[in-house]
Amino acid sequence: MKNLYLPITVDHIARVEGKGGVEIVVGDDGVKEVKLNIIEGPRFFEAITVGKKLDEALAVYPRICSFCSAAHKLTAVEAAEKAIGFTPREEIQALREVLYIGDMIESHALHLYLLVLPDYLGYSNPLKMVDEYKKEIGIALDLKNLGSWMMDELGARAIHQENVVLGGFGKLPDKTTLETMKKRLQEALPKAEYTFELFSKLEQYEEVEGPIIHLAVKPRGDVYGIYGDYIKVSDGFEFPVEDYKKHIVEKVVEHSFAKHSFYQGEKPFMVGALPRLVNNADTLYGRARELYESHRDLLRPTNPFANNLAQALELVYFTERAIDLIDEALAKWPVAPRDRVEVKNGFGVSSTEAPRGIVTYALEVKDGRVAYADIITPTAYNFAMMEVHVRMMAEKHYNDDPERLKYLTEMVVRAYDPCISCSVHVARL
Repeated sequence: MKNLYLPITVDHIARVEGKGGVEIVVGDDGVKEVKLNIIEGPRFFEAITVGKKLDEALAVYPRICSFCSAAHKLTAVEAAEKAIGFTPREEIQALREVLYIGDMIESHALHLYLLVLPDYLGYSNPLKMVDEYKKEIGIALDLKNLGSWMMDELGARAIHQENVVLGGFGKLPDKTTLETMKKRLQEALPKAEYTFELFSKLEQYEEVEGPIIHLAVKPRGDVYGIYGDYIKVSDGFEFPVEDYKKHIVEKVVEHSFAKHSFYQGEKPFMVGALPRLVNNADTLYGRARELYESHRDLLRPTNPFANNLAQALELVYFTERAIDLIDEALAKWPVAPRDRVEVKNGFGVSSTEAPRGIVTYALEVKDGRVAYADIITPTAYNFAMMEVHVRMMAEKHYNDDPERLKYLTEMVVRAYDPCISCSVHVARL
């Protein structure tokens, strides 16, 4: 079929948050073009918050997403507090991290069991799994409900948390609630370990094996976690979060409402659970460290499908970590929920580890209002690398049944756990 070009199109990638598709053009001698078409309409969160009072803007940012609203809230608040020159007490930081971990547990459980697992078990959606896989669906919902409850207790809502404010929290749960939270986390640990064992048995497709540049936040205190002041790169380089624009370039592409991001000019890279382990596994501890050591051959830094297993490992780790953080807070109980802050002029940058990877907020505050805002989400960081891996899968299977090719390329995208709605944004109207 010389000079005949065949388009293979996935109009809407199933079981991901937001609207996106895959377009593969095949010619007589192989794959000609691969595009991730992000068709979710542009959103204007940066632009609409410029000029707003700082506390009003901080109430808007978590509305970017309902899946990871805590990640957006807590990252925005840290950027704002850096801008005005305020550092919260250690016990407040610990409780904010517990809230963030609630988001991590809920998001990882939903992604692994309800979005990824149906592919491996041969189901089109998780509802069809209920009769045969009651235990797995039950674990998914138990972990999801635990994460939601943690966010509800500390954030006052399961989504779009309002209780985190400049200087701390509006109010804190009582001691009994935190003790109950610790007990529920302890009860969840075996379910998290079951999840890891389950996902350690699933295939990681060798078609997409290859070098990957991994970026992750370097955790504070050398303890695997969410907050940090430097970005660590798998090539050995580190840079302060404030220098993100010196080392990461965002580019507009014609086929996507989301920009593509590149490290040092032209290099696609990956963020997420796998990059966190690649860069920071030496800071793990507890049962998660044991599982990492015994399964590190499966957590391959060269395969994006290992991101699923990395998330499963993090379910174990973050469950343990939340227990320890609650103990730290209880040791200082009673904890005052909030310190007085003075809203000064300034500029602050925060990069934290959302469930899907690094999320960056840069905020300038002037006269109590937001004068500048820039937000880059994990999926926007990942798109260029994701497109590389979709192309690798397509190049191996373009002669297969088109339906199988579509199925495999969708699995590649789902391994990244994209949140497409978060990724489409414009900074200027």
